[in-house]
Amino acid sequence: MDDWNLDRLGEESGDEDEGTDVTWSFSGNTGTVFLIDAAKEMFDRLPGEEEEDTPFTRAIKAVHASMMRKAISKPYDLMAVVFFNTREAKNPLGYSSVYVLQELQRPSAENVLAMEEFIDMKDSQFETKFGHSITASIHDSLRTCQSVFNTSEKRHAGRSILLFTCRDDPHAGDDQRRRQAVTKAKDLKESSIALEILHMGTSFDVTKFYKDLILPDDTEEEEQQQGEELTRERRTLANPTTRFEELMKRVSQLENKQRVAGKLVFTLAPGVTVAVGIYSVVKKSRKPTKKRLWKNTNQELKSIHKDYLMDTGELVSRSDYEYYQKYGNRKIGLTMDEAQNIGNVYKPGMQLLGFKPFSWLKNIYYYKEAKFIYPKEEMLKGSTKVFTALLERCQARNMIALVRLVVRQRTSVALAALVPQKEVLDETNAQMFPPGFLVYHLPFADNFGTVEIKSRSRAKERQVDAAKRVIKKLQFEYQPENFDNPDIETMWEIIKALALNRSQLEPVVDYTVPNNEQMEKRAGPQLREFDRLVFTSTVSQSAKIQSATSALLASKRVKIDNDNLDVETMVRRGQAQQLTVPVLKSWLTARGMSITGKKKAELMQAVIDAVCA
Repeated sequence: MDDWNLDRLGEESGDEDEGTDVTWSFSGNTGTVFLIDAAKEMFDRLPGEEEEDTPFTRAIKAVHASMMRKAISKPYDLMAVVFFNTREAKNPLGYSSVYVLQELQRPSAENVLAMEEFIDMKDSQFETKFGHSITASIHDSLRTCQSVFNTSEKRHAGRSILLFTCRDDPHAGDDQRRRQAVTKAKDLKESSIALEILHMGTSFDVTKFYKDLILPDDTEEEEQQQGEELTRERRTLANPTTRFEELMKRVSQLENKQRVAGKLVFTLAPGVTVAVGIYSVVKKSRKPTKKRLWKNTNQELKSIHKDYLMDTGELVSRSDYEYYQKYGNRKIGLTMDEAQNIGNVYKPGMQLLGFKPFSWLKNIYYYKEAKFIYPKEEMLKGSTKVFTALLERCQARNMIALVRLVVRQRTSVALAALVPQKEVLDETNAQMFPPGFLVYHLPFADNFGTVEIKSRSRAKERQVDAAKRVIKKLQFEYQPENFDNPDIETMWEIIKALALNRSQLEPVVDYTVPNNEQMEKRAGPQLREFDRLVFTSTVSQSAKIQSATSALLASKRVKIDNDNLDVETMVRRGQAQQLTVPVLKSWLTARGMSITGKKKAELMQAVIDAVCA
C-alpha cells in the first residue's frame, strides 16, 4: 500500500464492491511507466551488499514480476518501460540518452519474454546494444514518461512513474538541471501523475537530490496548514532498499495503490461537514469468469437478453415490468421506480451519531469486510484539518465514532463504527498502514441467530489448560495475504505456461497445509500432553463404554432352547429372523424336507412356506 497522500489520490477511482448492496462504478485503468537508470553504476555490485544481482538486474526482475502480476490480477492496466542514461536514444521528443523500450500497453507474453532477456543479458551485451552514459537529464526523462501517457488514447484512473536508480545525485554541480527536474516534478503532480523513487544501495542519500524532487520546498508552508500528523507522513521517505525482497515488496505496494471506490460527505454536526473517500481494504480472490468466444475468430461474444409476450410476440421493455410486495394475503403492486426508491430512506452520505469506548466494540459484531476512509481536500476545503482533529481526539481518548452510512442512492442504510487507525511504518521506514478510520459495519438485530445445543460435554480443567499451552506455542500473527489459494495459483501457472510456451510448471506451494515439522519443533511436548489428556482418556472411556454395552447385550441375550422352541409360533409373530440355522435345519429335517446346499435365508423361507401352507 502506498502513502495515502492527499495529492496522490485526487483523481483515482475504483471498482470494488460494497458487499452485496452496491457495485462500484469503474472509470478507467491505471498506467505505470517503469523508468530505469542504465548508467554504468547500475551494472556493478554495490559495496556493502550481499545481493549477487546488480541493481539493474533487480530492477528488471521487479518489472518482470510486476508484469506477471498485472497479467493475472489486472490485465487491462497499462505498462511501459523506459531507460535513461543510455548511449542510444529512442523517444518521440528527440531527447538524448533516453530510450523508450516498451510503449504503454497491456502486459503480454511478448513483453514478459522481452524482459526475461534482460535478466540473463550480460553487461557487454547491453553495452553493445544500448550503451551507458551519465548525461541524461531527469527533466527529459520525466518529460518523456509524461509524453508516453499523453500518447495513450485510453483513460487512466491513476498514472504513476516508478524510477529505479542507485545514483543519489545525478546532477551534482548543475543547478539549472536540478531546478528543471524539480519544476517537472511539480508539473507531474499538477497532472495527477505520481512520481515514486525506488532507490537502491546502503549509501544512497535521498537528501542530495530526490527529496526535493518528491517534496518540493515551496510546499512546506502548505503542509504546515494540513495538520501535524499528515505533514510528517508527506515528509517521510522510505530508506533505500538493499535486498531484492524489499524492492519487490515496495514495487508491489506502489503498483497496487488503492483507488477511491466512492466519495461521501461526512456530517459531524449541523453545518460541519467533511469530504471523504472510501476504499476497500480487502477483496476476495476469485477465478475469472468464463467468456464465450466465436470459434472462427476467437473474439468475445456479447449476449443480449430480450423478453417477448407469449401471446402476441411483442417486445417487453424494462418499464413494462411490475413488481409486488406480498403483505398478508395481498400483493401490493409497485412500478420499477417505486421498487428502486422504496429503500431511499436517507440521502447518500455519512452522519455522526455519537461515540463509544473502544471496549464496546466486540468481535462478535463482525459480519462484513471493513472499509477505509480518508479526507478528500479537493472536494471540500478544510476537510483534512477537521478529519485530522477527529482522528487525533479519538486516538487520544480511545474512542470510536458511531455513524449512519448510506453509500449511494438505492442502497440500504448501514450502521458502522469508525475505528481510528494510526500510521504504521516498517523497518525500512516505508508506510504499511496509513492514518485514517476503518469503517467497521455493525449488525442489526436480525443478523444474529440462535443455536440450540441439545447435548454437550464439558472438558476438564486440566484438558483446557493443556489446550491453552498448545495454542500459546502455535499462535502467530495472521495475515491473509500470506496464504494464497492453491487452486487459483495452479490455474494461473497453467495459463502462464501456455502463454510463455513453457513445458514445465513452476511448483505451487500450498501454505494452507499445516507444517507438521515446524509444529513439532515448537510445541511437540505440549501436543503430546494434550493428546494424552484428551484423546487417550476419550479412547479409554469409549472402550469402557463399549465393553459395558457388550456385556449388557450378552446378559440380555436369550439362549434358545432347541428342544422346547415353538418355531411355528415365532414365525407367525414375525420373529423368524431370531431362529438360528441349526434350529431351522432341525425343524425342516424332522418334517422330511431337503436342506442340502441351502443358506439361512433359503431355510427361513422354506420354514415360512411350510408354516403358512
